[in-house]
Amino acid sequence: MIEFSASLASKGLPVRVKSQKDIDTLIDAFEKEVRALNLWQYYVLDTTKEKASIKSALRAGQVTLWQGPDVKGKSVVEIAKIVKSSGSIDGIGRLAARFGVRVDGSVAAGLVRAAFVNIVGDVEALAEAWGRVVDVLNLPLYAEWEEDTKIALESVKNRLKYTRLEEGGPKLGDISGKWVDTSS
Repeated sequence: MIEFSASLASKGLPVRVKSQKDIDTLIDAFEKEVRALNLWQYYVLDTTKEKASIKSALRAGQVTLWQGPDVKGKSVVEIAKIVKSSGSIDGIGRLAARFGVRVDGSVAAGLVRAAFVNIVGDVEALAEAWGRVVDVLNLPLYAEWEEDTKIALESVKNRLKYTRLEEGGPKLGDISGKWVDTSS
C-alpha cells in the first residue's frame, strides 16, 4: 500500500482526493495492484505440486493407508469434504506462505487408492483423480480469498474517503509513501 501510494504521480493517478471520482479511480488502480500480487496463492493448494507429490509417493511406495471414513466409490465432492473434515490439510487458514496449504503426498496417495479402487497401478490416473479432489477443495478457498480481498478494498476505500474527502474527516493533504498517524 505504501509503495502504491508513493507511485501515484508516476502512474498519472490523483495524489490529492477532491471527489468521489478520485476515490473510485484510486481504488480501481489499487485493486489491480492487489490482484497482481496473486495473494490467492496463500489460500489454496497448488494442484500441480499436489499431483507431483502424489506421483512421487506412489512411485516410491510411500503410501499411508487411509484410516478415515470410507471413501470407496464416493464423488470427488464427497471425498473433498471427507479430506477437509479429517484434518489432513496442512496449513489451511494460516496464510503463512504461498501455496503453504497442502496434503502430505503419502496421505493423499493412500486416500486416492482407497477412493478410486478401479484405478489400479496407474500413477498418472491416480494423480489426475487427486487433482480433481484438490480442485474441489480449492473452490471455497478461492471464494474466501475473494471475500477477504473485497472486504479489505472496501475498508481502504472507506478510510480513504474519511481521511481525505469527508467533511468530518481530517482532510489530509497529498497521498505519499509516508506513514501518516491519524489516531489522534
